[in-house]
Amino acid sequence: MPKIVDHDKKREEIALKATEVFLEYGYKNVGMRQLCEQLGMSKSAVYYYYKSKDELFRAATEAIVNFDAGALAHQPLAADASFEQRVENFVLILQQVAPRYFQEMQLVSDYIQVIGSENVADDPCMVLANQKYTVMLANYVSADHSRELYTLMLGLLSHQLMMGKELDKEYVSAQVKRYLGEPHQ
Repeated sequence: MPKIVDHDKKREEIALKATEVFLEYGYKNVGMRQLCEQLGMSKSAVYYYYKSKDELFRAATEAIVNFDAGALAHQPLAADASFEQRVENFVLILQQVAPRYFQEMQLVSDYIQVIGSENVADDPCMVLANQKYTVMLANYVSADHSRELYTLMLGLLSHQLMMGKELDKEYVSAQVKRYLGEPHQ
């Protein structure tokens, strides 16, 4: 009996595992051979699902953003959420990204060195990540302030990194409330 493989699920698994490899080794310092070794797969098996390192990197970018969105699966959407729930949703997104933020910024820097800073605005991976996080913030926190909230999130994550310790939830909540404005009673 031949083994039935869910190819979409396998693609997602490979992409999510690849995020770990890219986070550990960077973009420019890892080739397909090393990626395949780290994934525990043959090159032909990986190439069956992804034509190139760039395609796998795009898929890995999407997989990690989708993973982060999964943390909100049981949270109310902004349209149905109270003000406090929307603030809590922001805190959850920040907490989801925080543990790997330093590695991600190293990876982004490494990737930008390869593509060139003049190409960031049009790069499919950068556009994808920026769009997905902005949409996530729009869906769960505020459609009217999603770009500003994305900037706030990146700023708070950088602040946390530079301080060398986790920002307390009350501080983060207060910053979000400033952006959103207190609700009218």
